[in-house]
Amino acid sequence: MDAILVEEDFAHIDGTDMNAILELLGRLALEAEPTAPRGGGGRGRQWELTMHWQATGPISEATEAGLRDTAARIREHFVTAGKQAPSRVVLCGRDGLVLRTFQ
Repeated sequence: MDAILVEEDFAHIDGTDMNAILELLGRLALEAEPTAPRGGGGRGRQWELTMHWQATGPISEATEAGLRDTAARIREHFVTAGKQAPSRVVLCGRDGLVLRTFQ
């Protein structure tokens, strides 16, 4: 099972939000866990959700398509909850370089 870490952002993500994000990622058969913030995910109205891909190999096409759909569902979660949704979801590799951006 591939693993993915989701950066906590206490200004935008509470425990309920993080649980929803982890559950959505779990539906893709990804082992998802929260991790401490590593960057400045943005402040104010524009913020981004940052995740870190932990597998050493490439992301399969099926997983990438699933992540695109999941990013949309994550944004829907925030809108439904009456919160500011992330402007984009960024997927970084273990080295911190951006692998994919979902808008």
